[in-house]
Amino acid sequence: MFSTPNSLQRRTGRFGVGRSEHLKQLLNEYENQLTNSECKLQLLANLANFSYDPINYDYLRELNIIDLFLDCLKMHTDDDYVHYALAGLCNMSADKINCKLIIEKNPTILICLVKCFFSTRLDIVLNSMVTLMFLCNHNEQEKNELIKRNEIRECLEKYSQSKDIRLSNMAKLFLQDYFR
Repeated sequence: MFSTPNSLQRRTGRFGVGRSEHLKQLLNEYENQLTNSECKLQLLANLANFSYDPINYDYLRELNIIDLFLDCLKMHTDDDYVHYALAGLCNMSADKINCKLIIEKNPTILICLVKCFFSTRLDIVLNSMVTLMFLCNHNEQEKNELIKRNEIRECLEKYSQSKDIRLSNMAKLFLQDYFR
C-alpha cells in the first residue's frame, strides 16, 4: 500500500523520527557496518523495501540510494546483495526521474542487467527484466541498444518456454513489447 504524507505523519507521531531521518539512519548504519555482512545485507534489504513507495523517492534521491544500489550491483558477486540491489533499482525505475538518474549514474547499466538475465536465481532474472523494461520505456537509446543484442532475444525465447509461469509470461511480454 502506498503512503500519503498525512498517513506517514499519523504513524510517526509528533515526536517520532520522520521518514527522511529514518532512511538517513539506515544508510549511515549500512555505511558504518564494516564487519557484519548479515547485518549489512539486512540494511540493504530495508532500503530496497522503502523504494517500493513513490512517497520515498525524493528522500532516496537526496541520500543517493540509487548510487548504493548500483554499486552493490556492480561490486558484489553474492546473489543476496545483487537481489536486494536489483529489487531496489527495479522499484525505483518505475519513476521517469529515477530512470534518468540510473542511466546517468551508470551508463553501462545495460551490461549489468544483461548479466543478471543469466542468473540461476529466478528473482534476480525477473527483477532484471522488469528494470530493463522500465529503463527502456523512459529512454529510447537504451531501448535501441537492447534490441541490437541477440543474446537477450535468445535468452528471452528460451525463458518464454519455461515451466515457471512468471518467467514464461514475463519473457513473452518482453519479446512482444521490445523485439517485434
